[in-house]
Formats: sequence, C-alpha cells, structure tokens
Amino acid sequence: MKKYIFVFVAMVMLFVEQGHAQRVIETTPQTFQKSMAALRSAVKNQKEDVVVRFHGGEYELSAPLVFDTSLSGKNGHSIILKAAEGETPVISGGRHVTGWQRVHGNLWKAAFNSNEKLRTLIVNGKRARMAGSRHLIQGLGAYGKIAITGSEPWAFGAGEAPVGIKMLAGAEMGAFRNPQDVELVQNNVWNEKILCVKDMQKWGDTIAVELQQPISGILTTLKWAGKTNFDRLFFVRNALELLDEPGEFYFDRNARTLYYISDGEDMAKAEVIAPQTEGLIKILGKNNSQQAGNIRMEGLTFAYDAWNLMPLEQSRGFGGIQSLGLALKYIPDGNWHPTKYNSCDVPDGTIEVRNAKNIQIVRNKFLHLASAVAINLDNDDSDIDVTGNVFCDLLGNIISVGHPQHYEIGDGEGRFAKGVEGLCHDIRITNNYARNVCLDFRQLEAMLGFFVKNVNYDHNDVAGTPYGVVALGWWWGNAAIPESKVAGNNSVSYNNLGHSHQVLTDGGIIYMLGRQPGSRCEGNYLYDGPRCIYPDDGSSGWTIRKNFINSVRQMWLHIDSDRDYDITIEDNYVKDNYLKNSGKGVEVVRTHKYRNIPFDDEALAIQQAAGIEPAYKDIIPAEEPQPIKLYIEMAVRKIQ
Repeated sequence: MKKYIFVFVAMVMLFVEQGHAQRVIETTPQTFQKSMAALRSAVKNQKEDVVVRFHGGEYELSAPLVFDTSLSGKNGHSIILKAAEGETPVISGGRHVTGWQRVHGNLWKAAFNSNEKLRTLIVNGKRARMAGSRHLIQGLGAYGKIAITGSEPWAFGAGEAPVGIKMLAGAEMGAFRNPQDVELVQNNVWNEKILCVKDMQKWGDTIAVELQQPISGILTTLKWAGKTNFDRLFFVRNALELLDEPGEFYFDRNARTLYYISDGEDMAKAEVIAPQTEGLIKILGKNNSQQAGNIRMEGLTFAYDAWNLMPLEQSRGFGGIQSLGLALKYIPDGNWHPTKYNSCDVPDGTIEVRNAKNIQIVRNKFLHLASAVAINLDNDDSDIDVTGNVFCDLLGNIISVGHPQHYEIGDGEGRFAKGVEGLCHDIRITNNYARNVCLDFRQLEAMLGFFVKNVNYDHNDVAGTPYGVVALGWWWGNAAIPESKVAGNNSVSYNNLGHSHQVLTDGGIIYMLGRQPGSRCEGNYLYDGPRCIYPDDGSSGWTIRKNFINSVRQMWLHIDSDRDYDITIEDNYVKDNYLKNSGKGVEVVRTHKYRNIPFDDEALAIQQAAGIEPAYKDIIPAEEPQPIKLYIEMAVRKIQ
C-alpha cells in the first residue's frame, strides 16, 4: 500500500466563502506548533474569521491548549478549529507505549517514564482495567483520629476525622508494596467515593490502611448517603499484587514499569496509549467584563486525557454528598447546606470553559477520556452550543453547567471573586449521543446543571448509565437556608433517555432540584429506569407534559415532599401509572395509561419525535456500543 506524506509549513490562505472572508491555516501534527503561532498572529488585528483546518493524525499535547482573552475571536470574528473534510484529527493527551516484553504467559511489561499514577490504559482501542480485587474486602472499622482546628483553609470548623480503615487481611488484601497507588471504593445508595491510600501495615489478621489527608478526612465525615461505612465492604484496586486477570494493568511508578495482562492482543503489535495530560482545551476569560470566546470546534476527536482525582494539598480522592458537587472542605457535622455549598467544588473538564461566551462545540467525538466531565461550563458562560457530538467510553459524564457555589451570584464568597462569578445562561445542549459514560465516577448523572438559566438539554440520546441521566438544579427544601432565586427558564425536552441506574439507586432518569420558574420537561421518551421523572425536595416552577414513560413496576413520577410546589403535570403517557405525589397543590391530570393495551399513535408520535433530530441522525452508530465494565458487582440494583 502506498503511503502519502503531506507537508504543510503553517500554510495560511485567505479566501471568501459565501461572501464571508476567512483566513485558513492548514495544520498537521508536525506543523501544529507553527500553526498555533500563526493563529496568535492572525487574531491580533483580526479582520476575518480564522480557520485552523486540522488534517488527520494525532495531535499529542503535553499541556492543554489555552484560549484566553488574547487568543479569542475579536472584532466580531471567530476562531474556528475544524477537521479537514474526510479526515480524522485526534486531539490527544496520551502517549504511545512501545517495547513490550513478555514476563511470563500473557503478562507483559514495558518501560514508561512518568511520576503520576496511571488510572487509564487503552489497548487497541479498548479500555483496560486497573488491577483490582476479585471480591469485595471487609472493612473492620475506622482507627485513629486527626485533630482539625478549624483554622485550616480547607475547614469550616473544628473537629476530627479518622486516620484510616482497618481491613481484613487475606489472599487479596495485604500490605501492598506501593500503597500510595491503591484506591478503596465504596458506594451507598446514590453515592460512591474513591479513597486514596497513604500507607498500609499488617497488624496480625488486620491491614491498617492509612488514608491520604486531608481530603480523606473530609470525604469520610460527610452526612447522609455521603457517609463512609467503615465496617462494610470495599472494592480495592491499583496494586501489582492484584494483577491477575486478562485486561488488567498496573503502573509501578517507582520502577517506571507498566504491566498488562494480555486479553488476546499481540503486544508486539498492539497500539497502547497511556493518558498523561490533564485536560485538552481551556477557554478562560478573566472576569465578567473580560471574557474569552468567539470560538468554534467542529469535526475533531478529543481523546486520552488524564485525571488523577481531586487534589487537596498532598492528597487526592473523589467524593461528595451528591453528583459532581465534590467535597473539598471539612464540615464538623457533615451538613453542607449552611455553607451555601461553598464547601464543594467541580473539577475541570476535558474542555474547560469559564468566563466565556459565543462557543460552539459541534459534531465532535469524545472518546477514551479519564476526566470527571468531558465539557465543563462552570462560571459566567453564555451563548454556547454543544450540538451533534458523540460521547463514548468516558470515566466521567458528558457535560456539567454552572456551579454549586452559584447559590448566590456575586457574594464574593467561595471560589469565585466578586466581578468574576457569573451565572451560566443561554446554553443549548442538543442532539448529542452518549453510551458508556460515568464508567468510574458513577455517582454522576450523564448531563448535569446546577444553578443555571435558559439552558436547554433537548433532543439527546443517552442510555446505560450507572446512576441518573439528567440532573438539573441545586438546593433542597430541607436545607434550612432560603431557596435560591438564581435559576429558571430551563428545559429537558424531546430526549430519548433510559436504561439508567445500573449501579446506584435513588435519583431519576430526569431529576430536578430547587426553584426554576418557567422550566419545562416535555416530549421525552423515557424507559427502563426508577423514578423516571423526579422533582426532588423543594422543586418548583416546572411544567411536565406530553412525556412518554415506558417503564413497568417503577415510578414514572416521584414527588416525595410537600415542599415541592408550582408544578404543572398534564397529558403524560405511561406504561404503568405507578407514581407518588406529595407536592403542595400539585395535581396530576390527564395521564394516559397503557398497562395492558398497545400504545396508540399519540404515544408513539412522542417516541418518534424524541431523541436526535434528522439533521444529526448520521452521528448514531450502526450498532449499539457494547457495555464497558470496570468494576466487580458492588451493589444490588433496587426498584424504587
């Protein structure tokens, strides 16, 4: 087969397309750095749109690409990052691993130079698993105490936290030789946390597992389902001693050696990629008056980024009371509501957008990602379209909009200073397709919004989630702080969503929280999930109408609190009229039921119109992707 090599030296062309001038910069992986320099030069006195046309190949990044106020579209023009027609450019945070040597049998090793723990490995396009226990390991209670004075920058008051956890020693649980790589995972109803280990010692038939601090002290003292059950079972992973099954890997940082048990691959020929770069794109303005933006990304593939959990001082971990509101401050009684949610934060995404406007993320692919969130629009973002994208094989979720600290805007408290903090609004998340998401960070919903306004999650197709699919809103009716007045006029409509809650319980396929006047949930086709539509405690302002819910023996509607109010529910079509309605003044009217009769044309018309619209149907793969499983069985799925 002939090979053709195209050589571009940051080629810049100026032409007019449909009466609109464009400056085009052709780029390849070999010329990319020169192309970025040419882009910076082109936007200094921008007089036309600047298109960076990416030709096929891997664009390996050693650090995220940063588009700040100096590298944004100016003077009414845009920066357009676009794939060349018919080509597949991959924006990659990974490194190829070569030089594999057989150790014995199907165990292989290769030299790999990195100081960081490796949580993801992709072999011939397939995600490998961190070496883990075949069975859950019994906890025997907490041990030791860490005194917290309350003066620490990560504490809201004085108290104490456990040093670690005692665990039953056995064939799969010992004092592993590289304890700082080890992770413990435990779930509880809707919550699942990942605790990182500092040290391990053997005390007779007990392993004393010292946890990394201070983040573990925060994560193990949360309230409600966020609490840690020290005397229950844990999944243990990422130790060389646990490497015993095909498809598992372990990276020994001290020896700079990567191990993998082949699952039938010829490692002499296999393509092995180890993610190394945390995040791939950052679009970052400075404040409310100096925003980045006027950027479009189209036809690109974003893949192989890394993320080693939430950092706090010298410790790492993952957890919070709910969803992506991750705990980073100690609270003496574990109750986050009085902090106005300033005790929690959201991690940066593969694409991170902050203090930015006029962004289009269109017809891209997000594959093999390790971040907690693929696209994060967390503060002062507006006029953004996320449309026609494919998301598959993600450790985290598709998108998060807003921030839990936006309970009040501009109060100067928490992460965002006054003049920097801003509401996320006028954002459209439409016609996206997602499978195999939230594979590791399983307490996350696939699509998420906190305190936001005029945000639409419409015409998406998402299925197979470990927890819920869409969650929109924040603040609970039992919070003992006033309801927030920030959010409103949002939409979760015309989506095709289902096969949810494969691991965790509670929540809903569509889950709402807080006051959101003028919001609507309409025209969705929902299937195979508990509490299909769930306005949680304190929800208000929603119209829920003309949805088709095809689930049997599971609640299509769950309103559990008389603090829910101002909710209109009408003309919904259900397979099973199983619901709970404790809302104040909330009536459920004109429900069309099909328990023992065929669906009629009206119901089927809702299903037909839901999901991805005709203009974007081509993004749906010909075959349903096979489910990816990274865990052993940890919890029994319950019908609620």
